[in-house]
Amino acid sequence: MSTLASLVARHLRTLQAGGWTQLDIAAAARVDRRTVHNVLSGRVTTVHQRTAHAILALRPSRPPARVPSTGTVRRLQALAVMGWPTTHIGALAGLTRVNDLMAGGLKRIPRAHATAIDAVFRTLCDTDGPSQLSRSVAARNGWVPASAWDNIDDPNETPNRQRSNRKAVSA
Repeated sequence: MSTLASLVARHLRTLQAGGWTQLDIAAAARVDRRTVHNVLSGRVTTVHQRTAHAILALRPSRPPARVPSTGTVRRLQALAVMGWPTTHIGALAGLTRVNDLMAGGLKRIPRAHATAIDAVFRTLCDTDGPSQLSRSVAARNGWVPASAWDNIDDPNETPNRQRSNRKAVSA
């Protein structure tokens, strides 16, 4: 038995409007992340009934408290490429220990931290920062600008280093 993908896609968009990411949805519904992507992109016209029920059971009013750190780490690293020191980013985000987060050791972080870093990223992403030291650290670590990512939040994506010189934001 299957369900129309358009009904599931509508619910997925409602979840996203409530703060859920595609990865959050896939993890909570216990479905493959590609399934969520394919339904949202319109690549499929029907969804297996079990998958539809799992997704439709998720409530937009209860987004996960912790989210994958991948996109946040990449945003911090992209800001470092542009010369923004973690002390400045942390102060703007109202967070301490941004260096620990940037190191990438945490798999999931509080949603509030990810949201705060995203807000700072969107504010600073079009402006070069003042720190040559941050640029040097970023270069030494092989970090890339935001323009190198098609989807900065996708943990399976690798950066496109040919686009690394562009300044456009891909988040």
